[in-house]
Amino acid sequence: MLKILYLAPEHYTGALGLFIRAHEQMGNESRLVTLFRSRSGYSEDICLDLPLVGPKPRLLALRRLTYQTHGEQGAYTPLVGCPPTWRPANLAERLFFPARDAIWTPKIYRAIERYHLLDFDIYHLESGLGFFRDGRIIRRLKAMGKKIVCSYHGTDLRQRGVISQIDAISDLNLTCELDLMSMHPRMNYLFLPIDTSQFVPRKHQGKVRRIGHAPTNRYFKGSDTIIQVCRELEEEHGIELVLIENRTHQEALRLKRNCDIFVDQISNLGGWGYGMNSLESLSMGIPTCTNMVPQYEEFLPDHPFINVDGQNLKDRLVQLIHDPELREEKGREGRKWVERRHNIKVVIKELYGYYRRLGWLEERAGEKSIP
Repeated sequence: MLKILYLAPEHYTGALGLFIRAHEQMGNESRLVTLFRSRSGYSEDICLDLPLVGPKPRLLALRRLTYQTHGEQGAYTPLVGCPPTWRPANLAERLFFPARDAIWTPKIYRAIERYHLLDFDIYHLESGLGFFRDGRIIRRLKAMGKKIVCSYHGTDLRQRGVISQIDAISDLNLTCELDLMSMHPRMNYLFLPIDTSQFVPRKHQGKVRRIGHAPTNRYFKGSDTIIQVCRELEEEHGIELVLIENRTHQEALRLKRNCDIFVDQISNLGGWGYGMNSLESLSMGIPTCTNMVPQYEEFLPDHPFINVDGQNLKDRLVQLIHDPELREEKGREGRKWVERRHNIKVVIKELYGYYRRLGWLEERAGEKSIP
């Protein structure tokens, strides 16, 4: 039996919970440690509730003063290097992280002892982060013969870069963001997982009533244009824009289920293509619009998205509004595609394929599969 620990700043998409349940269904032990509580209401396992981390208003103000890579709109200056590597931007940042690590030290070491956190076989580090910014615990684990996996999701590489002490000893690097594949010479792709069995596909009959949009950052999604277009469609076609912001995950899902069409993004400033928002709408059988760059079109030629940008968004939405057969077709196609590419049963097999190629399962033949 393998023992697998996930360490994350926050349980932010629900994917980690899916991975943990999948590991357990395959006969292994898995747990999740988070530094602060989920803003979206995802379940917690071992939450350390650490200070000086997360989206607290005073801390965000401090970041604006110290993190020089952030712009006024939440944009960033692209980092150089392959991989880009984090370095303190200024004196304030050089002083902040050692001071924070010192404050965290007693609570972290108590949790390590209480939950036996050094006794696992494989450590998955979300965003390539350890317990401390200097990677001291991860370096200790590596010296003990443990396996280290770093998973990157976008802003971690685009805005921060790898933590050099951890990157140097990582055995496996994973991402579900296609643009990150070119940002690290040892990066591997793994599809973002979702449990499609939790969603009931909807039928598309009659008139469109609601178009949904759920931005986590309006600037990165191109939301101003999306909102403007949907306001025009409200006047011209009688639809309702359902703007899903600052909601718990359960509230967001409830609102999304009642949408006839979903628009993810028309900009690629914060990342290419799509994420969990789109996977949820596709799993619900909702035709989903997003901007797919040529690289994604080539990587996923079978994708079900309606490809949109700021110029054609309105025309594509009008076409969907007036064509229920097209909505039904794209909804059915989207659901099947997510089942084929992103279902947790498929993704966990791909992850175990990486384990096997690295020799981590050579003496553990016959692991269970997810029922």
